[in-house]
Amino acid sequence: MKDYKQLAHNIVENVGSESNISYLVHCVTRLRFNLKDKSLINKEALHNLNGVLGFLEQNGQFQVIIGEDVGNVYEEIMKQTNLSNELNDSLEVSSQNEDTKGKFSIGKVFDYLSGSFAPIVPAFAGAGILKGIIILLTNYNLLNTESGIYLMLNAASDATFHFLPFLLAYTASKKLNTNTIMSLLMAGIYLYPSIINNAGQSIDVFGINVPLLRYSATVLPILLSVWIVSKLHPWVEKRVVSYLRVVLVPVIVLIIMTPINLMIFGPIGYYSGLGLGKVFEWLFATAPWLGGLVDGATRPFVILTGMHSVMGTIMINNIETLGYDMLGPVHAVASMAAAGMCFGVFLRAKDKEEKATFFSSFISAFIGITEPALYGIAFRFKKPLYALVIGGGVAGALVAVLDAKALSFAMPSIISLPVYAGSIPTMMIGFVVAFVLTAFLAYVFSYDESIEKDNRAIESEKKMIKKLI
Repeated sequence: MKDYKQLAHNIVENVGSESNISYLVHCVTRLRFNLKDKSLINKEALHNLNGVLGFLEQNGQFQVIIGEDVGNVYEEIMKQTNLSNELNDSLEVSSQNEDTKGKFSIGKVFDYLSGSFAPIVPAFAGAGILKGIIILLTNYNLLNTESGIYLMLNAASDATFHFLPFLLAYTASKKLNTNTIMSLLMAGIYLYPSIINNAGQSIDVFGINVPLLRYSATVLPILLSVWIVSKLHPWVEKRVVSYLRVVLVPVIVLIIMTPINLMIFGPIGYYSGLGLGKVFEWLFATAPWLGGLVDGATRPFVILTGMHSVMGTIMINNIETLGYDMLGPVHAVASMAAAGMCFGVFLRAKDKEEKATFFSSFISAFIGITEPALYGIAFRFKKPLYALVIGGGVAGALVAVLDAKALSFAMPSIISLPVYAGSIPTMMIGFVVAFVLTAFLAYVFSYDESIEKDNRAIESEKKMIKKLI
């Protein structure tokens, strides 16, 4: 059993101690820190910690890669410190990057998207699989859609997606350190019954025709709204006398934001998501082999750079606007390719300790947690990475050509098989091809087993990260 207490303590100390941490959340495999002073990070010590697979600095965020044990480490950090999952009130927090403060950059956009999306990934994982199981049971007449159990289970599986604007309003407000209640009110505007129930119609506002759209399960509208609230709320607060703030500030914010939400951000976000979905739909319909090949082959690098969380927003938009997603199946077989890579090097390895480590990475990758495989094998030895790129690309092209679709959002792994209802035979073929081909290539390509997971492995990872960022 791993010593999570000691690991948590060591990580906190090596990122500059608790006082240097302004914000901490975790996704499926990474601790995501916002730090006040990055010069206090002891990178060498972090690299040498048993249980840390690596780290990545991206868009002002410092990510410590743990793997499937990240939840346990996070819990220990929260127990040992006075941190919460909220940003500290200190003014230092909002100035964590003084050199880029107030400047727009694509990096900041991606950091905002991933920082808002990552905390709710576990909810997606559970809800997505449950939704897939329900679809399977109803398709084979094993569950009556008129029954009470269907009503309850369907509500449980749909809640995360239907009320996604509320979840994102909460996480986005924490990410931007803005007023959470006002942010949640923005989601309430989008999901108000008279707006949802009249979706498809339009209303007249001072002679302007405003379309009413269905904003449940949408991503971009609420993220745009919370971003504006983070600017507007403090601006209004500074200009209202203190004894009237409790009443006037929310009134002014609501009066300004409601028309902006429904007349500007809502339609822009909705149709942008729809357009993006149409682009992927066109690509996968016109040249499915190319879309699947590129997406599957580049999956390891997308994960390495932390952009896989951003891809999740695209996939959710696809499901909401198109009724399905074509990227999820490719990501799932790419994860299975990582499992195949681990199994190939496991068969090739001679050192007993290394074989045990490789087999552990194989188990993790098999259920969709690929960071141990990427950092412990692919980017450490390099030759297995070539096998992973080829296997993931070929399997991705195959499931794309065979028109595999995900009907709900879930973790990209074989345990999420129910979400591919209607494409399960195709997915099984894709999983087999990804695993067998990558395992074979990883075994044939061989690798230099003398490369230890120390300085040489660390330097290899650093060089790879520098090339990709």
